[in-house]
Amino acid sequence: MTHTIQNEIIICPLNGINNIQNNTLFINTLLSFKETYKDRNIKGIFISLEKFAFEDSPLLEEFIKHLDKACLALKYPIALGDYSKKIFDILKIYTAKTQLKLLQNLPTATLFLNPKAMHKELHILLYDEDDSNAQKISAALTVNGHHVVYAHSLEELRQKASAHTYDMTMMQNRLNLKESALAKPTLTLSKELIINLPTFIDTAVNSLVTITGLDACKIKHEIRPFAILTDPIIVASMRFKGDIAGNFFLVFPKPLAMLALESMLGERIDDNDDAAILDGIGEFCNIITGGVKAIFSNKKIKILFELPKTYLSLNIAINNTSNTNGIWIEMALDQKPFYMFVSP
Repeated sequence: MTHTIQNEIIICPLNGINNIQNNTLFINTLLSFKETYKDRNIKGIFISLEKFAFEDSPLLEEFIKHLDKACLALKYPIALGDYSKKIFDILKIYTAKTQLKLLQNLPTATLFLNPKAMHKELHILLYDEDDSNAQKISAALTVNGHHVVYAHSLEELRQKASAHTYDMTMMQNRLNLKESALAKPTLTLSKELIINLPTFIDTAVNSLVTITGLDACKIKHEIRPFAILTDPIIVASMRFKGDIAGNFFLVFPKPLAMLALESMLGERIDDNDDAAILDGIGEFCNIITGGVKAIFSNKKIKILFELPKTYLSLNIAINNTSNTNGIWIEMALDQKPFYMFVSP
């Protein structure tokens, strides 16, 4: 079996399923590479079906079962790709209860098998006939820092794709996450919260630009623990519940908090007046979450935010949340860093 390596992903061509002996040889060759995978820091295996001689037979179903066992034995994710619509429709049935992923092409596989190989945030146009599957894919992409737009029909997909404003168009994929024993431990963040994370980010940017007149933007976001920051910090937090539940934190270095408040009020603030600074950042939190609530209401998502709590100590803020893991979002206001944190 010939293979190549790209972005720490092994790429193996599969030409056909024609006899048990050849199929066994293919899988045994995959297994024999196990130590090589470790030495080369391999993140996953992509099996290309570009030259696959399609034949829907019991041999194909049996091959999928043996490939799934190899996936478990290797403890590396395996994806099948470069397939036609006809092959995809068959494979999604045979792989439904396996660890195997169906990822249409190598760029798509790279997004899921080795997301760190993508060095920028992508704007992705997504379509899937199965809304539930689309939500799983969208959630995984959003957590890895990408912006996803969902097309609800093939016609909408064609219209949006024709605008050429997206980095990638994605369809005919299956992660098979629900049954996957290889899925990495993740947060208990709900799918709804992950999918709607851009609402928090975009609303924060727009709100702060409007009320302060300063430039604001998102830098990146990632799953990680609540960060430990050494500078003097002002923190505001709000618990929310309803169709989506969690904790929202707004974290400002004290000098930036003062700059933001002075820009909003048009007057200087005494840097010793901690009460005024805390009240101001608490109001920022109210404004952002009020905008989030309005957007969710238009989407028929019911959500209730509690009154904000404010802190001068990051440790106290951390101690008052039940989960110190979440999505840490790095932002900038007037080119100076501030942060948001969303946890279950």
